Parts: sequence; structure tokens; C-alpha cells
Amino acid sequence: MPGRRRWWARCWLGVCLSLLGAGGCSGGGGGSEPCRLPPCGGEAAPPPCRGARCGARAGRPARSFPHTATPLRAPQGKAQPPAARGGPPEACPAGGCSANGTRRDCQGLECRLPPRLRPRPRGTAGCAASTAEGCPEPALLRAAERAAQFAGDDFAYGGPELGGGGALGVQLACDVKPGENEVPSEDALILQLHLAKGHEKFTEMLKSQQQIIVDLQQKLAEQQHILVSQQKEILEQQRKMYEQMDLIKVQYGMLFDTVKQMSFQSLQEDIQNYFESHLQGLQNQDRDECTESPSICGERIKCLNTPGGFRCLGIAEKDAALGLCGEEYFFNKEMQECQACLKCEDGMVAVPCSTVSDTVCSATSENKLSESWAANIILPSVKSGISQVYSGLNLKIREKLHREILSIEDTSLVFRQHGLLWTDLNFAVKHNCRNFLQLSLKLNGSEEGYELSGVRIEQPEGKYFQSTSLSSAAEVEPSQTLSVFLRSPNQFCNQSKDLHIYDLNTPLSLFWLSHDTGAVAISAQMSTAMHYQTNYRPTFKIISVSDPYMLSLSHDGRAIKFTETGVVKFVFHQALYSMGHTCVREGFSLISYINRNGTNRELMNVFKSGVNYRDTSISASGATKVAAGDLISFEILSPAQCNVRYFGDSSGISIFSLIWIPSAVSSAISATVSVTGLPTGAVRNKLLDFTQVSSSEKQIQLVSSGQLAQKYFIFTEKGVASLAFNLKLIHSCNVLKVTLNRLTMDHMQPTAIAQQIGGQMPEGSIWTSVSLRASFEVHNGTLISVSLDCVRGRINQITHEHGTSISILWISS
Repeated sequence: MPGRRRWWARCWLGVCLSLLGAGGCSGGGGGSEPCRLPPCGGEAAPPPCRGARCGARAGRPARSFPHTATPLRAPQGKAQPPAARGGPPEACPAGGCSANGTRRDCQGLECRLPPRLRPRPRGTAGCAASTAEGCPEPALLRAAERAAQFAGDDFAYGGPELGGGGALGVQLACDVKPGENEVPSEDALILQLHLAKGHEKFTEMLKSQQQIIVDLQQKLAEQQHILVSQQKEILEQQRKMYEQMDLIKVQYGMLFDTVKQMSFQSLQEDIQNYFESHLQGLQNQDRDECTESPSICGERIKCLNTPGGFRCLGIAEKDAALGLCGEEYFFNKEMQECQACLKCEDGMVAVPCSTVSDTVCSATSENKLSESWAANIILPSVKSGISQVYSGLNLKIREKLHREILSIEDTSLVFRQHGLLWTDLNFAVKHNCRNFLQLSLKLNGSEEGYELSGVRIEQPEGKYFQSTSLSSAAEVEPSQTLSVFLRSPNQFCNQSKDLHIYDLNTPLSLFWLSHDTGAVAISAQMSTAMHYQTNYRPTFKIISVSDPYMLSLSHDGRAIKFTETGVVKFVFHQALYSMGHTCVREGFSLISYINRNGTNRELMNVFKSGVNYRDTSISASGATKVAAGDLISFEILSPAQCNVRYFGDSSGISIFSLIWIPSAVSSAISATVSVTGLPTGAVRNKLLDFTQVSSSEKQIQLVSSGQLAQKYFIFTEKGVASLAFNLKLIHSCNVLKVTLNRLTMDHMQPTAIAQQIGGQMPEGSIWTSVSLRASFEVHNGTLISVSLDCVRGRINQITHEHGTSISILWISS
């Protein structure tokens, strides 16, 4: 490392020369002593020496470089007498000697100071005139003086005129061997400036590199974010692929089970039974025409009896075309014999029998047992009559599917075929009308109409959306119309500008049943309770029934009785008025019971948030299997210190409707949400898990394996389905969306077929509820699910027992 040592030597030399005082040969403390010169050997006297090597440290080894400052005290050793130096002694003053050995007043920085501040001499000394070992050369001396002078310009204290005062407190001396590593002090200072500039450039370069690193880190973070997004997309695609694979597996398993059920033995038996029955039929239609009519083929032509006909041996086809076979017979060219003409059932003949061709029967028309239909509803604009809410108006119906059983005219549905009708309506509205809004399904006949059913939507405490579900059953005839009717009992609602209907997905749906199904419909009205009470069991009064033998009331009028086994779809609407803060806090519960062999079993439990000094309605709808002799009844439970009045009138606000369907063409299952995996927190489009509580059915099954397990219900036969879903929960969502999804093989992505929302929870209420009802068409392999979506909020708790349920009805088409 010679270069580095040389560089440090130069730096220390520059610093020492810069800080060196005026006393060139002096030690510390401002004193001076004469230079110690060895004998000059008679040669000319060298110039006087200067610098630290003229002091007491001149005797150090040549290679020693202690870069230390000279102490402030004078050296302890005495100066060598002039005689020992080998030359004529000549004293030098304390300030030092000039180049020719004469006295000088100052040296270095001392010359920059005012006289009064210069250090005073302590003694006299001199330098020999002859050059001696240990004294610097003249060129080196002059370089040292220039360096000291240059440094003195920066380090000198100001004179008295500048306010400076006092001599330097420290004088330094450097001990560097002459002839090695000497660098003039000016070069050292310049080097120091270059180093400072180099340091600045290095700092700037470091900052630029740090900025480049930050930019690279930012780009790396962006690339990582893009990579994570791509990975999420890949995972989502994989998840969808797995769902599709699970769907295929489920359908394949069902197909495989069906194939296994059809054994070869059973197929062989079916074929044998078919031929035996067909042969038996032929034997029963067969007559011995040859015996009955001996001359049927003529006198010379022999007759041979055959199953279903006869043969005239030797007769030509042209002769048979002349009518030789006789009436109700034709000549079969393939068999070359006369055969009896076919008789069509119900007389549906397309081509009659001829002499050479059999009868052709017409194809029977396809009779539909059931059909479903769905539509949107729209609130009319202000210009078209929104101001008539007080007197009532019909909501516009926009058709989504075309069906032959009905059509749309203006704001009503017009039925074209007679049969039984079930209608579901999901409705959500935000209003500030006083008292309440009343929503009804209105059926108009040839003369005057009546409301099939209706619900009351209470006046809200705040401005938020409220939802309700409305259902009804009826027997309809051609030319009858159905409309959705909205009205307010208060005329001030006409001036309201805060009436908004939430745009739901196909809120109106229905299914129609042919009388060929053997279904029966009944409608009953609840009687008005004359006094305020808490728990309430309604009493029914039948309005209409299509078959009184199949459906009737119990002896006390509080239950519906069934004569035969079947499947029922029912709805219960009850309007009420309540008072008390406990009504709001705890709400109401509507419980339906099924009584079998004298034992009551809870069929369904529906929750409704209560109101205080308000009108409202509570509703329940579902489907279940019934046996002969079963009874269905209802009970409304309200909290203590909550006074409730229950209404019953002909407006349809307190009514019970039911359709009974034979088990041969229908089935139903019921389930509740699974206790494991209930969604909580910020729920976004989360599929609910279900647990089946009823017995299994062939046509409807809850998927039990694979990725779709417990989330999807699958249908195994074509037909019409009707669903009713009730949910009881605690949430802080601005809007809670409940969506019914359908998944088919044609469309691997789920599609929404119905939707309902729940608004904010009423203030002071512990629980709230939301209900969804819909009817739709299904095929073999159709899957359905229910999803939740919380908008700006969270779901805190969902009850999985009382208050939450789902029921599904299937009807053959």
C-alpha cells in the first residue's frame, strides 16, 4: 500500500504546514531554540534550517513518521553548544533566521499577525552558515514558507481592526523526513477541495442510485400485483371448472343409477309382456271369416283364416283392389292377404281405410298439465297517473316469456284457458306516505272483481327500502284478468315525491295447472278479532273451493282438513295494528302446524319485525306433503305488553289460499340453512348451505357430494317448480340482496331467475327478516341455489332454526 501511505503523508503534511506557527525551528509554547547542525567539514555554511527537524527531535530514526503535534512546553533537553556543531557560532533571534543566517522578526503565520500578537523571543540562537545534516534544503524551505503563507490566509485571526485578538493557542510541527513524500501545502489544500467536491458528487450519485432502486422496487411491486391478479383469475377459472366437473359428475351418477335400475331381465319381461298382450289383443279382435262367410273368396277359391284377417289363396292384387276383401277389410300387399281395418280411439281418423290401405289415425294434441310464466312490474310515471295512489292504480306489467295460456293487455293479464292459478309477487318500495301502502292482486270477472290477497307496507320511521312478498291461489276462466294494484288510504300520498320501487329481477311469477291434474283450490277469509290480544289463532270462513269433498274446514273452523294424500302449496296473509315498544323490539312470529293423528308438528316459523302505533302485515307461504285426515292451522305469537288487533275483511288483506295436487304428478321437500358455514361479516354473493329436513323425493334432491354439495337442489324430471324462502337475521347492510340462481347444462354460469331485497333494520328491532317467492320451469338436471349479498355493511347473525326455511314444490308438465 505505498500509494495510500504516500497520500496520507501528503495530507498530514498539508495540515501540519497549515497549522504551523511562525517559529520555524521552535518547539511548542511559542519558544525557539537554535538549530542543531553537525560540523560542515569546512565547506560553505548551509542556509539556516527551519522546521520541526531543527528541534530536539532531529535525532529520531529516518523512517519514523509520528504525525503528532509538538507539546506546548519547551523540550526538556538543553540545546547543544555551538562549538559542538563544527562551525563558527552565530546567534539567531527567537523569531528564526533568514536564508543568509540573519535575524528575522517572524515566520509563517506570525507574519500575518499584528506585532503585539506575535510571540516574543525567549533566547538567541543561530544557524551555521554552512550546510549541515538535518537542515532542509533551500528549495524545500521556500516551499514550506509558501505553504505556511497560503494556509495563513485562511487560518489567521483578524487584527484589531477586525475585532480579532490574541495569539494562536496551539502551534504544531510536523516531523517528516526530507526527500520523501513531500507535497507542497497548496497542493494539499487543492486536494482537499477536490476531495470535498468528489464527496458531493458521490453523494449525488448515491441519491440517484437510491431513486433508481425506489423506481425498480415500485415497478416490481406493480408486476407482483399484476401477477397476483392473474393468479386469482386462474384460481377463479379453476374453481368454475371444478364446479362444472362436479355438475357433470352428479348428472352422470344420476344417469348411471337410472341405467342400473333397468336390468336386462326386467327389459326382457317387458318385451315378453308386450308381445303377449299384443297377441292376446289380436286373438280377441280375430274372427274366422272363412267359417262365418264360406263364399267370401268365391266358390272356387280356398279361404285361409289368419290372425286379424284371412287369405284368399291364388287371388291377384288387381282383384283385391276391386273390393274382394269386403267392408272393413283391406288387402295387405306385404302379407298378400286381407286384414281388418284399424279403429282409432276417440274417432280421431286422419285417413280412412281403403281397399288396399289401412286406416291412419291423427296424432292426439299434447295436453299441458302445468306451465310457468314471469314478468317485470313498473311504477307509472308522474305524467301517467302516479298522483292517483290515493284512489289506487294498476302497476304496468312487462312480459318476459310468451305463453299461450295468457296474454298482456294494457296493465292486466288475460287468461285464455281455464284452470288453477298460483301467483307470487316480490315487492320493495321506499315511501313516506302516511299510515301505509296496500299492495293487492286483483282478479276481475265479467261483471266485477275482487282482491285475491293483499298486504300492508307500514310507514317507515326513516327513509329506507321495505320489502314484502305477496301470493295467492285462484280458479280462473277464459277472459278473466289479473292485475297488480297499489293504493294508499291517505290522500297526502298523492303529493309525495319519495315513492320509489326497487328494480327487482322478475318480481312477478306464476304457474298454471290444468284441471286434468286433478288439483283442487280453496280460499278462506279470517274473521276480525274484536279485542286487542297477544297470541292469536285465526278462524276461517271459506270464500271459494273447487271441490268441497277434497278440502274442508275442521269442526271449529280453525284448520283446513284434507280427504286424500297429496301435496299442498299454501299462503297465509294477516293484517294487524300493534301498540307497544316491545312490539318493535321483539317482533311477531307466525307458526304453521300440521296435525296428524291428533299430534301437532311445527311446519314453518316466519318472523316479522314489529311496529308501534302502525299498520302492517305478516305473511307465510310454503309447500308440504299431506296425508288423508291431516289438518293445517296457524298461530301468531306477539311479545308481552304488546297489544295487537287483527283484521279480517273482504279486501284480501287477511286471507288463506291453498292448492292441493295429487302425489302422482307432484312432490315437495323442505330444508333449513346449515348450522355450519353460516355467512357472517362482509358477505358478497355468498351461496347458502342447506340441510334437508323432510324425506327425500325422486324429482327433487339436495346435492350431497362434490363441490356443489349442500348448496344446490337438483331436479330429475321436467316440470314446473315453485319456491318459498324465509330468512331471519341481524345485519347492518344498507341493502341485503337475496337471489335465486339457476344452473343448467346449456348455461354453465348461474343465472338469476328471481330476487328480493331487505332494507335497513328498523330502529329498536333486534331481528329482521326477508322472504323470496318464485315459480319457474325446470328440466332434467336443472340446479338452483340461493345467494346473499350485503351492500355497505355486514351480516352479524343468521338463525338456522326458527324463522329460516325453504320449501320447493315440483309439478309434472
